[in-house]
Formats: sequence, structure tokens, C-alpha cells
Amino acid sequence: MKKILAGLGALVLVLAAIVLVRTFMVAAPESREAAKESDIAIDGEAAARRLGEAIQFKTISHQIPSQSKGEEFVKFRDWLEATYPAFHAAATREIVSDYSLLFTWKGSDESLDPVLLMSHIDVVPVIPGSEGSWEHPPFSGTVADGFIWGRGTIDNKGSLIAMVEAAEMLAAQGLKPKRTIMFAFGHDEEVGGPQGNQVIGQLMKERGIRLHFVADEGGIVADNLMPGIEGKVALIGIAEKGYISLTLTAHAQGGHSSMPPRETAVGTLAKAIDRLQKKPFEGGIEGPAAQMIDALAPHAPFLQRMVFANRWLFGPMIENLMSASPTSDAQLRTTIAPTMLRAGLKENVLPTSATGIVNFRIHPRNDFDDVVDHVTEAIDDPTVTVEISNPGRLPSTVSPTESEGYTLLERHVRGAFPGAAVAPNLVVGGTDSRHYGEVSDNIYRFIPIVLGPGDTARFHGTNERITVENMEKAVRFYVGLIEDATSGAQ
Repeated sequence: MKKILAGLGALVLVLAAIVLVRTFMVAAPESREAAKESDIAIDGEAAARRLGEAIQFKTISHQIPSQSKGEEFVKFRDWLEATYPAFHAAATREIVSDYSLLFTWKGSDESLDPVLLMSHIDVVPVIPGSEGSWEHPPFSGTVADGFIWGRGTIDNKGSLIAMVEAAEMLAAQGLKPKRTIMFAFGHDEEVGGPQGNQVIGQLMKERGIRLHFVADEGGIVADNLMPGIEGKVALIGIAEKGYISLTLTAHAQGGHSSMPPRETAVGTLAKAIDRLQKKPFEGGIEGPAAQMIDALAPHAPFLQRMVFANRWLFGPMIENLMSASPTSDAQLRTTIAPTMLRAGLKENVLPTSATGIVNFRIHPRNDFDDVVDHVTEAIDDPTVTVEISNPGRLPSTVSPTESEGYTLLERHVRGAFPGAAVAPNLVVGGTDSRHYGEVSDNIYRFIPIVLGPGDTARFHGTNERITVENMEKAVRFYVGLIEDATSGAQ
């Protein structure tokens, strides 16, 4: 027995030594090169005012296309041309599907693959009846109290205006790019981009264009938003989840509500949805989630760093901790979200059917068949039909973090946001960048703005706003990125 205990003690000591060695190997944040900030003078207040003007155009994407007002997109396009003449003189503009814009700033070396910067012109509607809850009217573009207020400031006109502000400055100063740089501004990203960036992506494929890298919206600089990590974390999306909705329909006899059966169609559907929600998809720390944890480990407090640095041992613990938060849980698995219910025509009539829509954001390890099979198995009721209710989209491929494009973005993130940790991550929403998967292997998702607690609720929400400081930093970020990306040096 003594030998067994001694052996176990030795094993524990060896295990502890391995854990500590691995922890101290990431004891300090890795020192990586930060890009030198451009010495171009940037007027953040002026950029903020111009963003405010851009917000005033009600370029709203509605789910029913006929409700969208094309004239607002035309007005915005004309305003953009009048406001940024040097950029429009330096780059050629193509109008795609009536309202989307593709700019090409031609470089001198045609052997170099172009870089593509992306944003979108359209915004989501303001919830009817919520207008009075806004501190400033949602399409006023008011600049007050250090903020630019209005629908689209975060998502995503702020990034678009920062890009063209930077391009305008560089064009006015006579920048002659060696590498071609392109800008794609879609008009229907908020409804999936079928007529905007999907068409532009297909045009590039038909023209034989291969993109050096693509930079679109996605990650942000999260200020005290990452559990256990103090300060700022810049998240660069290297992949995005897929999307599909399924229709679940329960059928029943119907009849008068005074003589109901033990279970109605509504009850059957409710049970089916309950069973589904109690059986989440399998999780796992792999791919972008694993890379994110590894990148954040040096920035974590000692005990958390020890756990992060030894995923081989503490993996289940990390997964349990991440699963406790909807935000981090979405990094680990395909998510299940019942969103719509429909049944019955009258309160005293038993419905012959009850229907529910369930939305799924698909993890890169899964596909459409996996989702349907999982739902069918979880519900385990042949009286409930399961049908795909929209075309859906598969998860994107995972872009490498060793590429020149990622390295360039990381350098400029470090330069623009000194002291921030930088980590790859999985974007749980959708972006237009997925439409370029056939013309580039290097697609990254990041907007250079800092958001803190409470700010994330402003995405698509009430009182959307960004700071004037954010706007100035974003312009500075894109000035440096465009200069570097077009030099052809990387």
C-alpha cells in the first residue's frame, strides 16, 4: 500500500510540475510587433459630423424587399460622392444591383492580389413604438456628449465612413498604391446580402480575381467583456457560424375547447420544443475557440492562466465555465433558439396544428443534416414534422492566423489599441464576407471600435451610438491599414 501511495504521490507531483511549467511558459503576454501609427493629422470631430450626416439617410433593409426605399440608397450614394471627391477620383466605382457599391483603387503592380475592405450601407429598422425611448432621434445623427447617436453608428456605417475618411485623406495626399485595394459596400447585408455582396463576390469569381485578404465587420475591441480578463481584448473573427431555421409542426384532431383531449396540438408542440432545448448540441473546445483561449491565456490571472494553459487537463472545466454564459457557449456549439409560434384561429377552437420556428446558428463542425438529425432525435415524436424553412447557409471555412492578412491586421490592432490583448474568435452572427469564400482563403472580421458593458445591447437596439474617440481611432486604424496593405511589402 505504501508503494502505491508513494507512486500516486509521485504521479501527482509530476502532474503538478507539468501544469506549473506550462503555466509559466505563458506567464507574460507574448511580445508582438505593433504597427506605427500614421502621422497624418485626423480631425475626429469632423469625421464624427460626417458620420452623423450619413446616419440621416434611412437606408433600411426590410425583410419584405418592397418596403425598402431605394431612393434613400441613391441619396446616400450621391452624398458619398460629393463628400469624398478625392477618393472617387482615385478609385473607379461600379454600381451593383442598383444600390451596392464596388470601388477599385488600382495598384501599379498587377501581379499582386488585391485587398478587399468591406462594410454595408443598410441598417435594420427601428422597432415601431420605441422611438420615444431614444435619447436622440434614431436617424438624426446627433453628435452630443462625446457620442454620435443613431441607427447604424455601430452596425455598420461607422466602419464604412471611417474607411472612406481614411481613403479620402490618402488620396488627397497623392497615395499611389502598389497593390490594388477594393472596397465593397453592400446594400442588403441585413437580409443576407443576396443582391449585394453575393453578386459582387460572383463578379469577382467570373473576372478571375483572387483576393490577398478580406476585412469585414465582426469582432470588436471588447473592454472588460471577457470573463476573467481585465481590460481590452481585440477579437478578430477567423470564421463565422452557419444559419438555418426549421419548422416544427404538431398535428391534432381539433374541435371545441370545452371538450379538449389530454394533449392538444399546442401541448404536443410545447413538449417537442422543451425536449429539444433540454438536449443541446455537443460542444467542444476546438478550432477558433481553442485558438482564442490560447491567445488569452497570457493575459489571464494566475489561476485562470493555469487552467487555460493546460486545456489537456482542464478542458471539461473550461467548457463548463464557458457553457454557463450564452455569449461564450455560442463559441462551443450549434445553438438552438425557438423564435416564433403560431396556432389557432379562435380562443375556444382547438387548433388542428401548431407550428414553431426554431433558429440554429451552426458551428463549423456541423452541417444541415446534423441539425435535422439532432432535432428529429431530440423530439422523438413521429406526430411532429420537421421541415427546413429557409435555404440557410453553411458555416464558413476557418481562415488561418499565420497568413500575411491576419498578421497585418493584428499589427495595426496592436498599434491602434496599445495594451489590448488580440485573439482570434468565431463570429456567431453572419456577415457579407461569407460571399467571398470562393475568391479568398483569408477572410477576417473586425471593426476597430471599443465597446464595453452595456454597449453590446445597442447592436440593432435602442440608443445605438459610438464615441467620437472611437471614430477618430477607426479612421486612424484604416489610414495605417490601407497604407500598409497597398505597399505590397507584406
